[in-house]
Order: sequence, then structure tokens, then C-alpha cells
Amino acid sequence: MKIKIDEIRILCKKVLTVHGIAKKNASIIVDDYIEGELLGKKTHGLFAFKHGMEKIIQEKGRKIKIEKDKQAFALINGNRQAGQLVAEVARKLVIKKAKKFGIAMVGSYNAQALLRPGSQAESITRHDLVGLVFHNGGGSLVAPYGGIDPVISTNPIGYAIPTTADPIVADMAVSERAWGEIRLAKAEGRTLSPDCFLDERGNITIDPNNVFSALPFGGYKGYIMGLLVELLTGTLVRSGFGSKKLWLKKDAPGVVGVGLRGALFIAIDPSKFVDIKIFKRQNSELVKQLKRSRKRKGVREILIPGERAYRHKKICLKRGWIEVDEKVIDEIKGLLK
Repeated sequence: MKIKIDEIRILCKKVLTVHGIAKKNASIIVDDYIEGELLGKKTHGLFAFKHGMEKIIQEKGRKIKIEKDKQAFALINGNRQAGQLVAEVARKLVIKKAKKFGIAMVGSYNAQALLRPGSQAESITRHDLVGLVFHNGGGSLVAPYGGIDPVISTNPIGYAIPTTADPIVADMAVSERAWGEIRLAKAEGRTLSPDCFLDERGNITIDPNNVFSALPFGGYKGYIMGLLVELLTGTLVRSGFGSKKLWLKKDAPGVVGVGLRGALFIAIDPSKFVDIKIFKRQNSELVKQLKRSRKRKGVREILIPGERAYRHKKICLKRGWIEVDEKVIDEIKGLLK
């Protein structure tokens, strides 16, 4: 069904404030879900709202803590709070540090889901910085290359590079498809994309009810990348890792923290290497070169990472409404009860 963007935003914020979430925090959280819809990311938009809100409401009121803060580095204990709120703290901190030191890294652990690291990286570019954000996708979902049992998570990666126009923005999981596609396929009563998921015996499955693990994208190359993110958002930042997802905490070492996630935010100031105007202009020139490349048969257009999502967002904002499944709207309204 068609619904005005302002209308659904107000409804979602009401869900949170009714359950005791501060208005400012509610706005930060809801804006992230709305952004998913605007970008055309259905699995990471309002479809995921009910699932995410139940956990956020349950853990409300805890304080996010900056445990380590020294020069260009910091570590944040999310204290089970919404990934959006933890990211807000981490992003502001990494931007401030990168402006001072030229490069900065801020890690976080013990937080809930962060929907799209690419959107966080894009926010960093608004300050004329390069943004890289790595996120642990939660539980053990992806099998190693050649394996069956899931060990690492979907571990989404986001990066954003400023240009003279829209930034180059990449946002992708290391699995062939996002895990959210399984829930979406069940809700829509359809099969899964082929060659993306395994059943318990290691056979390819398109049945969302039979999924045991996800395959890494690009075979062993995706597995290599996924392992890197598992380490950067797991052992490096004191967060869960591997099949047991051990959540390391001083007052409860070795406690299994299912659903608690780590992230790593990196910001780089290009002006330490080159004039920022030249940097952005040259990036735009590279984009033009890519777009001008001769197209293979059947290819209508060469796209830049994030380009399709930006187009979708601009269309939605211009018309003032988005298309959302009526069942999803009803689920959100049900959270008010």
C-alpha cells in the first residue's frame, strides 16, 4: 500500500516513545529504518522494524559507554542498545578524531543490529572524509568455503567516497544474499534466490524453511573477506566471534551473547594527502570513465555503487510516499498495543 513518508515516520516514532524510548533516540532509530525503504532495501527497511523493536524496547534505558578513548582510537560498549544509537556515538567520535589526526578507528561491541553500514559510511563523507564501516551480522550464518556448518556471520561492509556529486557508496554482506531475504521470502510465500543457501546436508536449497547456512559471495574470495570482517568486528573489538559468539565482558567472561554485535568505524581525511577539491573532482572523473565504458550485450547501463539506491530515494522523496506491504503496517500498528 502507498503511505506518506511523514505518516509512517510518525507512526514508527510513536511505537518507540509509547514504550519509553526518548524522542531523540526514537528519531535516530526510525530514520534508519525509513532510510532503508527510501534506498529500496526492503530486507533492511520497515519489514525488519517489528523484529528489531522488540529487542530495542526490551533493553531500553541502558547507558552506552566509551570504555577506551586515546588519540585516534576508541572502544565503545554498546550495553545492548540499538545499533543505530551506538553508531551515532561511534560515527561522531570517529569523525572528530579523523579531523584531528588524519585517520581514526572506533570499535564497538555489545550492541544490537546495525542495518546498513553503507549508510553510516555515507554520513562520514558529508564531512569530506572517506568512510569505512564493518559490522558483525550477528549469529553464525555463513559456511566457510567448501563447508556446510555456519561459522561466521553475514558481516556487511560499507564504504563511501566523496565526489563533487553523490558519494560512491557500497553496502554489501559477505554472503550471496542477506539473511533477511529468508524472512522476506517466508512472508511473501516465495522461494529463495538459487545458489545462495544450503540445507543441513549441504545441498543447495531455495526453500526458506530448509535453510541451514548461507554461502559466501564469489566463492573463496567472499569467504576470505568474511573472515576478515569477523576478526575486525569480533576479536579486535572484544565482541562475539565464530560459532559460539563468545561475548567477552569483565563481569561475565565467556558469556554467550547471542545477537550482540561488534562494529568497526574508520574515517580517513583525504586532505592529508591531496587537496580535497582535487580529490573529489578526480573521483567524479573516475565515475564518468566507468559510466562511459563500452557495455556488453544486454547491459543497459553501467552503475556506480549506490547509484540505484540514490535514484530510488530521490523518486520517493519527490513524490512524498513509499510502497509498504499492508501486513508490515499492521505489524507496526500492533506494537502500539
